[in-house]
Amino acid sequence: MRIIVGAVLAAFVLVLAAAQSDLEWWKTTTLYQVYPRSFRDTDADGTGDLLGIVVKLDYFVSLGVGGLLLAPVFKSPMKDLGYDISDFEKIDYTFGNEDDFDTLVMECHTRDLKLVLDFVPNHSSDEHRWFEKSIERKNPYTDYYIWQDPKSLNETAEPIPPNNWLSVYGGSAWEFNEERGQFYLHQFHVGQPDLNYSNPLVIEEMKNILRYWLDKGVDGFRLVNVPHLMEDQNFLDEPFSNDSQFSPDEWGSLSHIYTKDLDELYSIIYGFRDVIDEKQAELGRSLLLMVEAQASLENTMKYYGQEDRTGAHFPINLNLITHFKNGTTAKDLKEIIDMWQSAMPTSAWPNWMIGSNDRPRVASRFGRDFSTAVVIMSQLLPGTAITYYGEEIDMEDTWISWKNTVDPLGCDAGPENYTEFSRDPSRTPFQWSDAEFAGFSSPESRKPWLPINENYKEVNLAAQKDDPNSPYAIFKALTAMRKNMNAVQTGHLETFTVGEKIFVFTRYLQNSNEKNVMVVVNLDQDDVTADLSRVPTLKSGGMITYHIGVNSSYTSGQDLSPYSVHIPARGSLVFLYTSAANSAALAPMLLTISVILRLL
Repeated sequence: MRIIVGAVLAAFVLVLAAAQSDLEWWKTTTLYQVYPRSFRDTDADGTGDLLGIVVKLDYFVSLGVGGLLLAPVFKSPMKDLGYDISDFEKIDYTFGNEDDFDTLVMECHTRDLKLVLDFVPNHSSDEHRWFEKSIERKNPYTDYYIWQDPKSLNETAEPIPPNNWLSVYGGSAWEFNEERGQFYLHQFHVGQPDLNYSNPLVIEEMKNILRYWLDKGVDGFRLVNVPHLMEDQNFLDEPFSNDSQFSPDEWGSLSHIYTKDLDELYSIIYGFRDVIDEKQAELGRSLLLMVEAQASLENTMKYYGQEDRTGAHFPINLNLITHFKNGTTAKDLKEIIDMWQSAMPTSAWPNWMIGSNDRPRVASRFGRDFSTAVVIMSQLLPGTAITYYGEEIDMEDTWISWKNTVDPLGCDAGPENYTEFSRDPSRTPFQWSDAEFAGFSSPESRKPWLPINENYKEVNLAAQKDDPNSPYAIFKALTAMRKNMNAVQTGHLETFTVGEKIFVFTRYLQNSNEKNVMVVVNLDQDDVTADLSRVPTLKSGGMITYHIGVNSSYTSGQDLSPYSVHIPARGSLVFLYTSAANSAALAPMLLTISVILRLL
């Protein structure tokens, strides 16, 4: 494939209308998810570290992203690769130390980059001092966790769990502790005991931890696993889901009416938002609170806030991951996007995420021929764009053998089933170059903690960075549009379908001479010629100027008739357009400054 750049990106940025300056930083930028273990190794131990992020900060600036979102780097025995935290206020030696973290914060802010942390409030590690003291029933830690007596003893005098609750990772959610003589609840790994949010002391402890990191310069948090924060205090058995695809010991075999999405949990999130607002006023800088929750749309929307309580700035929108698949029709895609937009409370801020360290990569889900189209949508839909490391260069999942599997979910599944559960394939090291270890580590380094994808000789940043014929070039053009175009930042959204396989959306400003944006996506395996004149904002006869394309045959700066637009198989096109009244005045400028990317 080939991309032709029709003008210099800098020229495009200079001539674009000045975007609104009164928007908070997280409304105008792209958040870049960094999995630190896999980003860059500076000490030759085969594992990425904080200084590896520091030495690559200029890369983020050149890419056009404005904030980094770090997977957990807190002290941990790594039974769940950092999501089991033994000290919420310490950096794990795997990634460096507190001085390294302070350096990262300082160097980020020097470059006007924001730093956001993943935070895991649901549980700690079983090696946390709180848990150790809770086992010993030492106050105030006795009830920091959820303890229950055995229901009874079985025929071999072994304690029976208090109820049938199951772990998300499979098997009983209860583990017996001999020293305390009770079961503790772990909705995830056995090494991750659930904290007791019915205890006000626990809530205040977690609020103080948020304050600690904000005082160190962090710009916000993404709270994960939050639907599990509260459990019904009657500890009744959960009913069966009657879903035949799950075995009796799998989490999906039960309906989780007592352990997930309880009404009481939302007030906890609102309390965390109070801390964010308190510190924002105290520190005098804009802060961000996100929530990631796999929940129904109705329950997800509650995280924004209810009645007189303010919640997260936004819950993570997973719809383009969970609902958008190969075979999705244009009508389906329109519904996926519209249902989030229509469900949001008034004045709420949307967001779009297309990949994470828990899911297969975009290029593996859709193929590299269509992955850039997904990136285009996520960048130009309204709200905050959240990208996962490597998406900008079309990194794919890596096949990992059983021998090399690290993820506890995969290891626990065994050699026959590990590929169904392991998250390792989407967590492999970033492919910086075609050098040994893909430039992730030095040649004399230990072998990287996960294998490098075999395609790294062809798919790597160095091969794309200075090449206009690359997904990287498209990504940079998109981040420039997001940072500099009012239509992308605050424009209205309208979605349309043309037949079963053509999806169209527009971002437009009313009563404005500024440029508007139209995105056309062909979900079909065949080329299509579409009549776009029915798009309401084009009905008045406005012109469209070709801007960015995937698999397109249009030439740089070409003006097109909306009545007949050719969209190649699995291709996507981005057009700049104006209303008929303003076309004559803006046409020469558009032809001069458009940054045109054309894939052939």
